[in-house]
Amino acid sequence: MADEEGAVPECAASDRGANGSTSVERTAYSALPPQAREVLDCWFGSPDAADFDQARKLWFSADEAFDAMLRERFGNLIDAALDSCLDSWAATPLGALALVIVLDQFSRNCHRDTARAFAADRKALQIAQQMVASGADRRLPGVHHRAFAYLPFEHDETPASQQESLRLFKALADGPGGASYYPFAVRHAEIVARFGRFPHRNALLGRQSTAEETAFLREPGSSFQSRRRKGAGARRG
Repeated sequence: MADEEGAVPECAASDRGANGSTSVERTAYSALPPQAREVLDCWFGSPDAADFDQARKLWFSADEAFDAMLRERFGNLIDAALDSCLDSWAATPLGALALVIVLDQFSRNCHRDTARAFAADRKALQIAQQMVASGADRRLPGVHHRAFAYLPFEHDETPASQQESLRLFKALADGPGGASYYPFAVRHAEIVARFGRFPHRNALLGRQSTAEETAFLREPGSSFQSRRRKGAGARRG
């Protein structure tokens, strides 16, 4: 996701108690496969925690210690997900989200600054498309959970996915706590509309940059990694 200046999104208002989640959400979590539950607990916090569904700085920070922890705990899940060994997770909204996190986020952390960071994007997009088509995204616990379900659209280099990203993040922005995500979707869509791809990935993917792309990459603030979001750190495109 692009690095932009802006406030960390606030958690949407809800009927949550002091433990952070509703009883319905805790029941849904308890029914997850153990590894899927571990993925969600690592990324969003336990549903029993007071900071459940609060924005977390490490989501968008380049932190080697955090990356190393994810590689050690979850690195094997990326290959398993790519091999369709975890497809059963997608049977529930939370399980599908856990699968998206593995494919779209853990892959970027575990393989940062390599072509493998993007190798799971197509599979992540397929799961995200299924979630939106079935309405599973609207049954997720909170605004940040939904945002991560939508990021595969934002990360895809096709105009259709970028338009869907804009639609989804605009809808999220119209509700409590989601406004700060929309500018990042706009930024990604603008770049794909201009270049037909994300020039930031060219070197890693062995793609030849055009003269216009090279000039763009030299512009101050053009890189997703160099643009900062207050309280959130670096984002990944």
